[in-house]
Amino acid sequence: MLNIGFVDVGKWEAAGDYIGYRLDGQDSDANQIMLDVPNALYAFARGDAVLYLGKTARSIRRRYVGYCRPGKRQRTNLRCHRNIKAALAQGVDIRILVFTPISQLRYADFEINLAAGLEDSLIRAFDPPWNGRERGQPITEEAEREEAEETEAEPTDAALADDIQPEARASATALATFTVVLGPTYYDKGFLNPGVEASRHLGKDGDPIRILFDDGSEPVISRINRTANRTGAVRVVGRNQQIATWFQRRFKEGDTVQGRVLDPHSILLLAP
Repeated sequence: MLNIGFVDVGKWEAAGDYIGYRLDGQDSDANQIMLDVPNALYAFARGDAVLYLGKTARSIRRRYVGYCRPGKRQRTNLRCHRNIKAALAQGVDIRILVFTPISQLRYADFEINLAAGLEDSLIRAFDPPWNGRERGQPITEEAEREEAEETEAEPTDAALADDIQPEARASATALATFTVVLGPTYYDKGFLNPGVEASRHLGKDGDPIRILFDDGSEPVISRINRTANRTGAVRVVGRNQQIATWFQRRFKEGDTVQGRVLDPHSILLLAP
């Protein structure tokens, strides 16, 4: 799984009568953002064995609420919750791996959902035992058709310990400020280059980055690219059309946009 882009971000833990998760991967700050990426894949593993593989159209953070505190009619949530608790009771370490593709893959004018395209093939290849069976074959969550809507109950304490809300980040003191002049390429394609000085405060090449907007627009989760500019300064690459749409609805071409670096993985753009 790791060879195809999954990242080991954490593990499941007992939390009273329920379960929770702890992000103890190599870069917990970057992993926090990965939990908020929509259209993601995730897996539960014991050592090299893949026990379960699932997909969420929303975000992994929201999806895991159902695993922590499953509803009475949520078959997938109940099955995984029960299996995880049983494994933890036996002292087995259940790792959480996530795959959050942030790419520019498109067909004509349409973005390709890479996670959705891979799910069936990966389940056939790894044959995870916790995915349930239909005619002897493992099945996907979508095929199982939950009988009830996902619960919106609050996550367990263990999950909340790792949950840093974007609103809290937006109110934090800036590490650096920058300006971007909306030339034709920036305005039409949503490119974002915060400059050399601001880039000193941002993460490494390939890290996820959350673009926040001070007018309350939905954040965009993209990636840091440090190879596009000869100076090594950051370029935000991925889901740029969403950034371009925000520019076009609030600015004119040639306008200047103010930005702030809140932390190594968060940028705040200011509306006019």
